[in-house]
Amino acid sequence: MQHRIVKKIGNLAREPRPPGSKQLEGGGGEMRLRIGDYRVIYAVADEVLRVLVLKVGPRKEIYRRR
Repeated sequence: MQHRIVKKIGNLAREPRPPGSKQLEGGGGEMRLRIGDYRVIYAVADEVLRVLVLKVGPRKEIYRRR
């Protein structure tokens, strides 16, 4: 699973909004990418061509506030 997650994150460099990614509701524009039971939460800064991965984790835990 780890290799699959790393590969998907690497693909964000070429396509920051791949099919299946969604913008989170109630956030500041963060995006969500599903990879099996895991989620990658990330932000895209188009003006500087940057993708910032904020969180990676199981679906059950990724949306919990700390």
